[in-house]
Amino acid sequence: MPIWLTVVLVTGALLGAVAACYMLQKRHAILRVYPILGRLRYFVEQIGPELRQYTVTSDLEERPFYRSQRA
Repeated sequence: MPIWLTVVLVTGALLGAVAACYMLQKRHAILRVYPILGRLRYFVEQIGPELRQYTVTSDLEERPFYRSQRA
């Protein structure tokens, strides 16, 4: 069997296993339906405070509700 075919089959099997894990998990619907965008969403949510420190408003300056009150 050619090496390129082995690489393609192993890569496909790994991607299939990851897709099956995402489709079978029950915690987050967004990860089940949109796995790549869902991962991106949770990553951006995690680094949000670091990104917001460079904007004009802080967490306590937003009106009518603070960011912590909306969460």
